[in-house]
Amino acid sequence: MPRRMNRGKQQVLLSYLPERTFDFEKIGTIARVHRVRGFPRGDLNLALVLRSVQEQLNAWQPQYRPVLQNVTTASDRFVLLEPRSVDACMFPLVFWCQSAQCGHVLVRRDDPPRDSDCPKCRTPRSLRQMRFVKVHRCGAIEPLAPPQCERCHHSRDMALSTRGSETIAGFQWICRACNSRAGVFAGWCRQCTWPGPDGDKKQMSIMVHRAAATYFPHQVVLLNQPGAEMSAFLATDRWQAVAAGRFFDLPSAMRGRLVDFAGSGASFSPAQAALSDADRAALRASGMSDEQIAQYERMQSVLQAGRENAAQASTPQGIATELVRDSGVAWGAWENAGQEMLEAVTPRENGTIRSIDGVPPSSPGSHEQHVLGRLGLAELSLVTEFPITTAVYGYSRVDYQPDECFVNPFPPDRDAGGKFPVFVNVTAADALLLRLDHRVVLEWLAANGMPVNVQVTGNRVLAERASFVALFQGVDLRQTIDATHPQARMVFGLVHTLSHAALRHAGLLCGLEPTSLAEYVLPRALSLAIYSNQSFGATIGALTALFEQSIDDWLGRVTGTRRCLYDPVCAVDGGACHACAHASETSCRFFNVNLGRQFLFGGRDPTLGQVRVGFFDFVRQVGQPAA
Repeated sequence: MPRRMNRGKQQVLLSYLPERTFDFEKIGTIARVHRVRGFPRGDLNLALVLRSVQEQLNAWQPQYRPVLQNVTTASDRFVLLEPRSVDACMFPLVFWCQSAQCGHVLVRRDDPPRDSDCPKCRTPRSLRQMRFVKVHRCGAIEPLAPPQCERCHHSRDMALSTRGSETIAGFQWICRACNSRAGVFAGWCRQCTWPGPDGDKKQMSIMVHRAAATYFPHQVVLLNQPGAEMSAFLATDRWQAVAAGRFFDLPSAMRGRLVDFAGSGASFSPAQAALSDADRAALRASGMSDEQIAQYERMQSVLQAGRENAAQASTPQGIATELVRDSGVAWGAWENAGQEMLEAVTPRENGTIRSIDGVPPSSPGSHEQHVLGRLGLAELSLVTEFPITTAVYGYSRVDYQPDECFVNPFPPDRDAGGKFPVFVNVTAADALLLRLDHRVVLEWLAANGMPVNVQVTGNRVLAERASFVALFQGVDLRQTIDATHPQARMVFGLVHTLSHAALRHAGLLCGLEPTSLAEYVLPRALSLAIYSNQSFGATIGALTALFEQSIDDWLGRVTGTRRCLYDPVCAVDGGACHACAHASETSCRFFNVNLGRQFLFGGRDPTLGQVRVGFFDFVRQVGQPAA
């Protein structure tokens, strides 16, 4: 008889995804999800979701994601589904007598035993489903079944003895027929050929099925992700220039909405400026001379040329030309930064936003503005009713870090024509957006002996802000940034560490669990977002209250995270650990790499050596530059 339990969509995305095991509390059974049924979400933009997925997958070498190669060029193989129901079946079909004198292990092929009495010792209600499973970092999962006895050459009489141990290393297999004993080993994975050089990683691991390491979901989060109506815009040549132009406040990019640029062409058919014979005759009849008519035609031609030039400058192609010309940054860098620029401007397109702009202490302004200025922040914004799209596209086991595991897609969905499902959930939440002042960051880098070469060919402010777009060209942010990109490591380390500090202390002030908040880092825009990743309970309105009532307290705590419980060991080893800078894997999409308190307060960086002055200390010492 089918059994039911109710779970929310967010819980499904975290705990009830395909190939994951869970405890079915109502009937005391361990089950494995074999399918999640869902509604297709054609209103979401599949291309943008897959672009974010590919960006994350690029951290893995191709051999560690054999099915997920280039997902952006294979969009017809994927479908966005909103979870509706979950199908699961009992797993593993291995049962273990809990009598210490027996310990018999029974393996079934298709269905569980009729009752829970042990078939060997006849102890009533002693047979329990095996809670241990074997998993491998390729994604394989198998039951922990008894091996064949080396003497009896079968496994019918095998028992599992804990010998009073709490760990699997102390367990033993015992043949009750001949009393031979063997250790409990997982063995080699039979479902893959592990590509890495470490031979030990070819072995499977034995874990309790509910252990966190048996299943890691892989997801991307898109803030204010454009819907299907943006498809025409994203298909427009040089759309990336429009997104960047709006972020940098270029007048040519500020007309209308982003979707209004969809399909804009690179050239225009000029309107007819010359007068027809009938027009000339009418003008002569009104008393105008031929010379006056010719002068009128010349003026019309000048005005028409001006209109065409202005219209041309406001096309994506014209904005791209202006960006490259006035910033000194090549188009390739702008093209690669397109999605990040889009994500930086969409809050202003659709969200309800309230902003505080930082000002130098000597300038007129509110107390909150001066607080931001003293921290080197250019802007702090609150966005309410902010759509958050969570898209879960695959899973791994044993580990979740690049090249330490396979990233596997979910099994194809037969109701969607055999396409790979990407499970999505869209919620409206609060978000706090912080943007660093580019001038302060540039001066901080120079103070640490790492100046950025700003190519000023036109607009100085644009060139300075655009230098951070060029800075991250070709840099993989999900791997440790090495010493060949020192400025990129410094800037990303600053933004990323600041994000984690803001996340940690926002949760403490709001009384939220660490996993209730998440970050979104946009390093090319020197920006970060802290948002609520839950759609219910105490998270609703928590960040709004923080913005309205506790800005001083929050930012004061962020700037006060100078020390760690594990110093001096933590400071020497990189200035980042679970007690000071790390966030949960559900909150950080950069795998907790390129972090360190040294970027905020100075100290030793394991890659760059000594950071002479941390960002916060630099701002305190020199103050914010005048505008």
